[in-house]
Amino acid sequence: MTDSPASALATSPYLSRLLATLSLVLLVVFLAAVGSVALPPKLLDPPWQLALIATVITNASLALMGTLLLPLALGFDPSNHRLRARWHAFRRWALPAALGFLLLIPLQGYAAWKFQRTITVAQEQQTTQTSQQLFELRQAITSSTTHEALQAKLKQLFGRNAGLSPSELRMPMSELRSTLLARAEQASTRMMQRIDAQAAIKPDLPLKETIRIAISALAYAIGFAFLAGVLPRTQAPSGGNRGVDQDYFETLAE
Repeated sequence: MTDSPASALATSPYLSRLLATLSLVLLVVFLAAVGSVALPPKLLDPPWQLALIATVITNASLALMGTLLLPLALGFDPSNHRLRARWHAFRRWALPAALGFLLLIPLQGYAAWKFQRTITVAQEQQTTQTSQQLFELRQAITSSTTHEALQAKLKQLFGRNAGLSPSELRMPMSELRSTLLARAEQASTRMMQRIDAQAAIKPDLPLKETIRIAISALAYAIGFAFLAGVLPRTQAPSGGNRGVDQDYFETLAE
């Protein structure tokens, strides 16, 4: 009496090798994606931290599926001791992986806050510096009585390449003063408009990304904790046929 197709499928070394190979492929792709962002390491750089976390979360499904395929492959070939040893080796890393995903939640929040704070401080410093330069420019324009004195103050404020153009040097001092003060006022108005535009932009993108990553990290942590045997599993009912599904869950419980 020949074996049924279901019985042959339940113990298929070919399917076992296929699933084991796919498992390694998925894990290698995950490591390559993470490594391309992680190297070179910049541990104290918030943009590097955010990019690394986003890459890990985006590709974590590859790691989870790659790990999950190992016990499934073992279910098709339970006598494969090399595959069983590989699964036990990977399973020992499942709990650290689950804890790592949990740690990504506060790390993402801190890195996003640090990055947003850095941008805000840089914008404030740039605004303060520009305001100070405009104030000093107005003082230089109003206090200078000759073209040469104004030229010297402009070079002192903005560098050696700054100064009056040939046409401005030929203008009467009173007319030049009025022209430059009007330009300074226009620059001040543009700066205030830019500040107002930046203040009107709500920083909701970092918040949305942080929420997405936190939920995803929690889900992956639960998945790897299940593989590590930390979370309780559904027990298979006693009796009845012992198919691939039951063998699969039994290998997870080993």
